Amino acid sequence: MSEDASRFEWARPRTGDERAGSTTGPEAVRGTPRGATPSAGESDAREARRTQRQRARPTEATRDPRVTDADDRVSTSERSRVRFRFRATGPAETAPVVRDGTVFLGCANGCTHAFDADDGTERWSFRVAGRVTAPAVADGVVYSGTNGGTVLALDAATGDRRWEFAADGAVQAAPAVADRTVFVAAEDGRVAALHAADGSRLGAFRNAARALCALAVDGERLLLASLDGGAYAHDLTDGREHWRFEPSLAVRDAPAVADGVAYLGTVDDGRVYALSAVTGREQWRAETGAGVWASPTIADGTVFVGSGDGTVYALDADDGTVAWRTDVGARIWASPTVADEAVIVGTDAGDVYAIAREEGTVLWWYRADDAVVAPVTVADKTAYVADRGGAVTALSLTEDSV
Repeated sequence: MSEDASRFEWARPRTGDERAGSTTGPEAVRGTPRGATPSAGESDAREARRTQRQRARPTEATRDPRVTDADDRVSTSERSRVRFRFRATGPAETAPVVRDGTVFLGCANGCTHAFDADDGTERWSFRVAGRVTAPAVADGVVYSGTNGGTVLALDAATGDRRWEFAADGAVQAAPAVADRTVFVAAEDGRVAALHAADGSRLGAFRNAARALCALAVDGERLLLASLDGGAYAHDLTDGREHWRFEPSLAVRDAPAVADGVAYLGTVDDGRVYALSAVTGREQWRAETGAGVWASPTIADGTVFVGSGDGTVYALDADDGTVAWRTDVGARIWASPTVADEAVIVGTDAGDVYAIAREEGTVLWWYRADDAVVAPVTVADKTAYVADRGGAVTALSLTEDSV
């Protein structure tokens, strides 16, 4: 047994008739928030914009001084920030990943694109059947999963296939890579650890809940989220469960960890929770007005959250009290992105906002071609915005671009 393989003593998954069948053919919003209706095209984005305009605004008498409205923004979209726009072959519903001057993007039509981060020139593309997850990029390799149950490793420079692995069910969560190991969560609850070099299986375990939709590595813990209910922490070395949280509540994104605290949002009750990353014990909770579909973003003692109520919240990381909240007028499906002194977030109306971290005022905004349901990726003073129309727009974050 190799040194890598000896690290894993996980229970082997059952085989035979337990294997989940792969899905084929057209799907009706598979891989998008369950029980909701995210925008599926330009007409839906326009409808979201109409709804945004029709929403009631507070009067001066009822306005909370901590609340900023989307109407308080500048009057025009900042098109001057656009550096280039890359057109993918399918809907872009996952965040772009930037590595070494290349942007990698997974699309809902099964295509993975690689293009130049400076000018948008395509370097390669690779197509598989079905829907592909967001890519995970490490050591010159691009890893992704598909809803057909395939895990792929592609050469980051050429797009050539390195290896392929058949998972035990549909893969909706982007793989996580740590210490030469690729962790893959199948929708049926099975989690596998694969050798990054050749895709051989090092171990596997079954999570308590199915519908696994996100995973992340935090030190010696593997964090999982399930739309069937709950967040979970397992040991990386043997797969043992360290803790589970609220198995009765749907959790769409893996917890984000900072300073020993795990922060997560729940879909059913629209709350943000702070837990001990070691024990899973709740430390505080905060309310929002609708489902929270993505993990919070933590920076300098503040927890930034986007909610389905169309509001960005800034919460104190110690106790969850609200520092400010900004109404952007349309649903938010993804985690906010912190870039220097701004918090950047997209909406399903196709609007992208840069909000001041300290006071919550809108610094600038940009209107994308379609709904933005993935986090905005920031690298080298550029924000890469993916929309469901299949465009990735590169926005300059330097002051001389205005």
